[in-house]
Amino acid sequence: MLTRAIMSSPVETILRSDGALAAAEKMAARRVRHLVVVDAKGRVAGVVSDRDVRSAQPSVNLVPDAQMRQKALGMLRVEDIMTAHPSTVRDDQPVEEALERLLQQRLGCLPVVDLAGTLVGIVTPGDVTRLALRLVRGTR
Repeated sequence: MLTRAIMSSPVETILRSDGALAAAEKMAARRVRHLVVVDAKGRVAGVVSDRDVRSAQPSVNLVPDAQMRQKALGMLRVEDIMTAHPSTVRDDQPVEEALERLLQQRLGCLPVVDLAGTLVGIVTPGDVTRLALRLVRGTR
């Protein structure tokens, strides 16, 4: 089985020059935990997670006002909080390679690229769970 068989597509993306607040709002609106940061050619430049966004905000204990915390987040760009040069997997690689990478590197997601390096999908824990369910149901 190839990675393309389990990946989610299309992928929610964002530019490195976009605001961190815009990333937080997009994640909330799309109900995702990761955005893949892409360049103008659609190549992967980084990943920003909901955890990255939370870590970039001041603590609610230090700044109890939600508007002030949002204002602080609004001063940052995606490139300030993203993980640059993330691990990726090609869509034509065996799914075992993607799963091993997720497990060994303790990744929350794995962007999937084609042979040209263009983003085509993403593998998340939800995708792995769906695969496990298909396999378990197939063995009954």
